[in-house]
Amino acid sequence: MKAIVIYQSKTGFTKRYAEWIAVALGCEAKAWKDAQSMSLADYDTLIYGGWFHAGSIVGLKKFLRKAEPLGKKLAVFAVGAGPAESPDIESSLRRNFTGEQYSRIPAFYMPGGLNYEKMGAVDKAMMAVFRAMVKKQEGENSQMYQMLCKSYDLADEKYIEPLVEACRGM
Repeated sequence: MKAIVIYQSKTGFTKRYAEWIAVALGCEAKAWKDAQSMSLADYDTLIYGGWFHAGSIVGLKKFLRKAEPLGKKLAVFAVGAGPAESPDIESSLRRNFTGEQYSRIPAFYMPGGLNYEKMGAVDKAMMAVFRAMVKKQEGENSQMYQMLCKSYDLADEKYIEPLVEACRGM
């Protein structure tokens, strides 16, 4: 299998997962900005990783427009700030695909975290608004509110295992 992991990462969590996946599969990982000029036709398997932003996997639609016509094996992973056990993961992933795509393209969630130090001003402002909403709805002692108050890292290499196994089985 000749595979490549293509990713978009803003604060580093998605990049870290992409690099772990590339090592596990013995392939390369490339940032989307660098991979756009490459010929993806040279690969059997294309793996895309993006981060969740307001429920959407950043860059996924552009990637799929470029990758699907090639008829390659595809897999997708999304990185978010919530824990792996979140009950909304499946529906969040599903919303990023058509029904046909979701049944054909394996999609995986991997918990990342928040890194306020690497966020831009707009993202920090959006997080402040979200934090205020959570505080109003759940209170300042809620676990969710406490998590949103500072940077944290939930990333763990163990979360790549289902994706790696799926790719090996393609």
